[in-house]
Amino acid sequence: MNEYKHESDIYIGKLLNNRYSIKSLLGKGGMGRVYLAEDVNKSCMLVAVKILSLNIANQQTAQRFGREIFIGAQLGRKSPHITRVLTYGITNERVPFYVMEYLCGKTIKQILKVESLTINKFIELTQQICLGLHCAHQGVTLDGKIYPVIHRDIKPENIFINHHGKKSEIVKILDFGIAKFLTESSGMTMTESFIGSLPYSSPEHMQGEKILDVRSDIYSLGVLMFEMLTGKHPFHTTNHSFSIWCKLHCVQTPPTFEEVNPQVKIPDELQQLVRRCLAKNVNGRPKNVREILDNLAKIKTQINDNGFSSDPVKIVPLTSVSEKECWQKHWPKNKPVALICFPQLLQTAKGNIATFWAMLPQAEIMKFQGKICTTEFISKMDNYPMVLWVTMLYDDQSALIRWLSYYLDLKEIREEKILHTLAETGYYHLLFFACEEPHKCAYVTTFILTAQQRQTLADNINLSQKFDQKIISSSQGKSLLKKEYEKLRLEVNKKLNTLDKKPTIILKSWLVKLFDLFKS
Repeated sequence: MNEYKHESDIYIGKLLNNRYSIKSLLGKGGMGRVYLAEDVNKSCMLVAVKILSLNIANQQTAQRFGREIFIGAQLGRKSPHITRVLTYGITNERVPFYVMEYLCGKTIKQILKVESLTINKFIELTQQICLGLHCAHQGVTLDGKIYPVIHRDIKPENIFINHHGKKSEIVKILDFGIAKFLTESSGMTMTESFIGSLPYSSPEHMQGEKILDVRSDIYSLGVLMFEMLTGKHPFHTTNHSFSIWCKLHCVQTPPTFEEVNPQVKIPDELQQLVRRCLAKNVNGRPKNVREILDNLAKIKTQINDNGFSSDPVKIVPLTSVSEKECWQKHWPKNKPVALICFPQLLQTAKGNIATFWAMLPQAEIMKFQGKICTTEFISKMDNYPMVLWVTMLYDDQSALIRWLSYYLDLKEIREEKILHTLAETGYYHLLFFACEEPHKCAYVTTFILTAQQRQTLADNINLSQKFDQKIISSSQGKSLLKKEYEKLRLEVNKKLNTLDKKPTIILKSWLVKLFDLFKS
């Protein structure tokens, strides 16, 4: 588990249950945060503590949490491929947490960012994932009955390779039972309270089926297997709304491996296995994980017998090169050291890339890392050829919100070129600089525009070229856009106040809906 450096946090330095001393933040996501801690009762043995993004409202919810953690603890004792849960508790603020074994290594997500897997390595890792899932699906004993356990959130982030790169490396599955607990405890409708990861959820999960069986995990495993083999997700979208992902999982036919990555060479039998796992209808998938394990064993034997090449394919993210260049940038000498923001074109070997520069306090920059960020473009082209570029940053833990905005006057060649680059490339880098240390870049994040946003920007550019006369002045145009901008801010602030402390995925879903409503 990798440590987050220089992260301020209310739990760091605290002693939970008079036993676990919180040292640093290891990771964070929609379901909660994971911390490195020392068990002071066991010679300061290192452990991992996960604190959930939820408050325990009543005794019934507390009992349900305890039940899910008890089940997870049983699984960890039964299988070496499931993270061991040691104990659990509730903070003074009624926030549930549980204590796990401390792991040293990387998640599948982290690994795929920097390296590709050979076929043999893929099979080795997938077999271990399947062994952990098979153990859970067989069930645990509770009150004299056997209960099969469905994970509900199989994804690259939840597959950890302990001692990655060493001979003793072993796959560990994280977060068993947590998705189910958060779903049952949210008290919201299905689309509002959807707990899971949209890119990896099964069709029946997306459609709100109350009872999921092992084949739901098998679908998620199929998506994961596809990504491990190609370096890319089977479904590509720039719009990450619930409705779009529901359509992709429930209706869209998965592409072939060659369509996603023409460089990969994968045995036909392995391709067929992954395609079966991705079947829309549960009856088209393998009936259980044991069947997948049997198939993988046969495929491995065939590969060894036939000498199938398993050379890795190096996948380099499209934006990774220009992101590295952003980290080398310095705050312009002609700009004041102040809380300001502005766009700039970054010249790279592959052409111009749009960037947005912002100066904020160091503490805020750390809070916004990995948090909810969204972007929008406001225009009224029938009045004046101008676009207001808005980026919203939100930290759900502290409820801190920052709005970054800049007016792009399309009568100015430089600003029209920035908008044209945004429409053409479909992404931009946001560069953060700290007021306390202004001359070097402190953090870089990348925004991917939706297809609709890119088309709207292209339409705005075309309209601006046909704009022959000024109906109103530039300052009047800014005033009109500012009114629309203030309406958007008011609506978003209202909704965020009502959704405070909800899981990240719920907040993101509401923001998408609000922005769509605002545009209509």
